[in-house]
Amino acid sequence: MTRTSAPSTDWSESVAPDEAAGQEDFSRTIGQISQRVDRRHGPGRAFHRKQIAGLRGRLTVPAHLPAAAAQGLFAAPGDYDVLVRLSNGALTPQADALPDIRGFALSVRGVSGPGALGATTDRQDFLLINLPSFGFRDSAEFAQIVPLAAGGQAQLLAGLAKQRGPVGGLLEATRLTRALSRWFPGFGTATFYSSAPMRWGAYAGKLRLLPQQHGWDPRANRDWAADVTRRLHAGPLVYALQVQLFVDEQRTPIEDGRAVWSEADSPWLTVGVLTLPQQDPTSPAGQQLAAEVAADAFDPWAALAEHRPLGEIMRARKIAYYASQQARHADSSAADQS
Repeated sequence: MTRTSAPSTDWSESVAPDEAAGQEDFSRTIGQISQRVDRRHGPGRAFHRKQIAGLRGRLTVPAHLPAAAAQGLFAAPGDYDVLVRLSNGALTPQADALPDIRGFALSVRGVSGPGALGATTDRQDFLLINLPSFGFRDSAEFAQIVPLAAGGQAQLLAGLAKQRGPVGGLLEATRLTRALSRWFPGFGTATFYSSAPMRWGAYAGKLRLLPQQHGWDPRANRDWAADVTRRLHAGPLVYALQVQLFVDEQRTPIEDGRAVWSEADSPWLTVGVLTLPQQDPTSPAGQQLAAEVAADAFDPWAALAEHRPLGEIMRARKIAYYASQQARHADSSAADQS
């Protein structure tokens, strides 16, 4: 790493005076959309509703990491059990072949330390997607798009044209379409990103999961669960877990959800290896694990304080995730009493 791109601890968050009110509006908008989807499809997550697989894994943290990378969970070598949830990102369940965001959520168990929300935590969740940036500058921009997208392509185009004018609306629709249509070779061979930054001890950084296996089946998108099962029958899936550290606000901004940090400014550093061992997701034990994963609440704020999510988008997600989890808990309690 060159001197000009050395990791820096001189990062900061910028909280607007009216941020809390805007984030409550964001959470309310997401909640209303989720309720409408629940009425059609039954209770579920606001996003990433369709689970592809629930798996078990193992995270190995090696010794002798660079000082800036050896922070928080990665400060000392060790091995941790991991629960994994693979998902499609859409608000509603849809065919795997349709363009979508893909999710790879990790819940590292057996940790112990001060939590991002206070008290202590025994888990560290990392929620990753197959895009290197969140795609929206902040939650307000995201909240403008989601209700339109929930109504289908025609409503999205009409709404964007009304919001941004014919040309601006078309440009934004094109950008969103390109993001959703990003080539996806499968959960075993795609790269996944945290998209937004998090604390990395005294530093800040983004995460990615880099597959160590290659190859793809052009027919796999008909059924991603079957593709994952086939790969796990053949052998383990292995990924390098890597961090990209904050350099300065200009090149590696904290608050801009659209920003992609350049690898030329801040190279990726491997801090761990995730192994998904051979397992059969279709077996009775695999199905039981899938049910446990589906019932769990993967949350970027279920984290160590040293890996607290950063930026306005992530502060908004804290409120929205809590509201979604409360709604799911209420639905589950009502079902148990019926």
